[in-house]
Amino acid sequence: MSGICVFGASSSNIDHKYTEEAFELGALLAENNMELVFGGGAVGLMGAVAAGATAQGGRITGIIPKKLNQPGIPYERCTNLIEVEDMSERKQLMVSMSCGYVVLAGGLGTLDELFEVLTLKQLGYIDAPIVIINTNGFYDNLLAHINRIISDGFAHKRYLRLFSVASCAQDALKLLNNYASEELPDKIAEALSEKNG
Repeated sequence: MSGICVFGASSSNIDHKYTEEAFELGALLAENNMELVFGGGAVGLMGAVAAGATAQGGRITGIIPKKLNQPGIPYERCTNLIEVEDMSERKQLMVSMSCGYVVLAGGLGTLDELFEVLTLKQLGYIDAPIVIINTNGFYDNLLAHINRIISDGFAHKRYLRLFSVASCAQDALKLLNNYASEELPDKIAEALSEKNG
């Protein structure tokens, strides 16, 4: 395993425990010879995970939209900083360059990225570990809502296997390393079966 994509907050107005977790994750990835692929920003959890990787001499690829590639925004110590046209292209490239995904605490953009990879995996476009680090119970409500989606019949309970939940960066690394591909139900075949049934 090489490129691990990390999604996380660009906000710096957050509790230090989130920043510490991000830094540790970046350091662990570098120590385990895993390239960090991230959104290219120098602030918030994006900057912290990159700083952690830098501290351990890790390889870092940042992918940043042209609109955000302004002085003071990109992480300047990226091994490779790639400018793309927009957010959609950024996500597409981050996904294509990675063989695993870790989700730190974050805002709307992080949720967008999380559900992008969950949907891609559900439809069979990718087969890779997706690990949510639930620092300080940050994702408790989201995880409860996903269970509500399932209990109300909007998704099958088998899709809970699309992702794993870790309590910390160390656990996330174990989940990445121990990932075993498993066959998920064919979403298209299920939809056709429901339509014809």
